[in-house]
Amino acid sequence: MSENGLFYPYTAENIHPGFSIDCVILSFHKKKLRILLNKFDISKYWQLPGGFMFKTESSDQAATRVLSERTGLTGIYLKQFYLFSDPHRTKMDQNLEYIEKNADKGRHTEDTDKWFLKRFVSLGYYAFVKYDDVNLSSTKEDTAKWFDINNLPELYSDHRNIINTSLEMIRSLLSILPVGYELLPEKFTMSDLRKIYEIILDKTLDRRNFQRKVLATGAIIQLEETGSSSSYNPPILYSFDKEKKDMIDFYPFFK
Repeated sequence: MSENGLFYPYTAENIHPGFSIDCVILSFHKKKLRILLNKFDISKYWQLPGGFMFKTESSDQAATRVLSERTGLTGIYLKQFYLFSDPHRTKMDQNLEYIEKNADKGRHTEDTDKWFLKRFVSLGYYAFVKYDDVNLSSTKEDTAKWFDINNLPELYSDHRNIINTSLEMIRSLLSILPVGYELLPEKFTMSDLRKIYEIILDKTLDRRNFQRKVLATGAIIQLEETGSSSSYNPPILYSFDKEKKDMIDFYPFFK
């Protein structure tokens, strides 16, 4: 990254023209749904981890590469969710500023304006990762950071729309997405599981009804452990039955 700056290792010759990847990477930490964003030193905008698809790659391979580079993980739960093709989706003045500031720092910019200032359609992916498993990759030119999904900074181009669209899609498919299984550690509290669903659904769920109905599915196993060393009302820990982790029967309870 540091040798060539913003555009390394992409060139007009090795990427598929007019096509990019943007990844909505979600985790859960301290009762917040977190999203991974990155910011280049030449920009004031935070953006979704992404990049371009090499001519030798499929879109899934490109997204997997981006995710691995950003998180240090493999085998991530990853799904395509939307193709963003609005002709005006990219703010070209921002891209032009990137090119100019990149050149000001003496970085490689040969022929960049011939492809980076053209229209791109972007294929959106969302991914679920466990917060503690991620090894964030940052350099002095490119900083990666987790943000609360409900408290986002100023974003590049149409990336807020991409994030909002991903949440709408996840919400509509919640009955068949193993969000709790993918986001929570092996042992977790019922309040953490409930909080994930409350954030995604944007509604408050009754604590007792949630626990009763969730346990009735058989997808959750109550452990003989607690999540605190405190002797005063420590939270009970739970784990998923891996054979039932998709929790297909959960969503009707939350309508």
